[in-house]
Amino acid sequence: MKMKLLFIISDNEKKIVKVINKFKLPFNTLTHATGTASKSMLDFFGLDETEKYISMSLIPNYMENGIFDKLNEYMKLREVGNGIAFSVPLSSASKYINDTFIKEGEIMEDEKVERKYELLVSIVADGYAEKVMSAAKKCGANGGTLIKGRELGGKNSFKFFNMTMEPERDIVLIVCPKKDKNKIMETILQKVGLKTEGRGMCFSLPIDTTLGLSDDR
Repeated sequence: MKMKLLFIISDNEKKIVKVINKFKLPFNTLTHATGTASKSMLDFFGLDETEKYISMSLIPNYMENGIFDKLNEYMKLREVGNGIAFSVPLSSASKYINDTFIKEGEIMEDEKVERKYELLVSIVADGYAEKVMSAAKKCGANGGTLIKGRELGGKNSFKFFNMTMEPERDIVLIVCPKKDKNKIMETILQKVGLKTEGRGMCFSLPIDTTLGLSDDR
């Protein structure tokens, strides 16, 4: 059975949890994040960093439509400013996960999806998220979400490709049209790639279903 990773990005933690509880999803992760409005813009309007929450849940194909319907009902994601949701297909899942969702003898047909969006994941040195977004917006990206991370393997700086890298990392998630993916990734890596002070890398994942993007409204 095909599985997907459902992302929900919003500033309303309670409504995210409500959807997860409604469908009794057994495999979930909820973490704090930050909107990627530039610091200069936030300072101009006297605002603090925009707090966000990111939920990641494993879901089977057959539950996807029902979950997205409830997401729109509970969270009004088709209205500007309430957040976004999207699903990323997975190539495989453990037997335990499959058995959690499927009844014995039940067969789920595969689906054909025309994908219009991609999820870009940029991992850069601490403090370089704004440069990632600046580069992406020059190519048409509308916005992104920042997660603070840390490299595994020790508290001190370490060597990677003969370069010293600090353990603190910025992880920037950007949903963009598939046709713009290569141009945005190339521009990001020119500004904050491995050979720059940003020491960054970038990769993309396909997106099946979206809610809250301009095409969904």
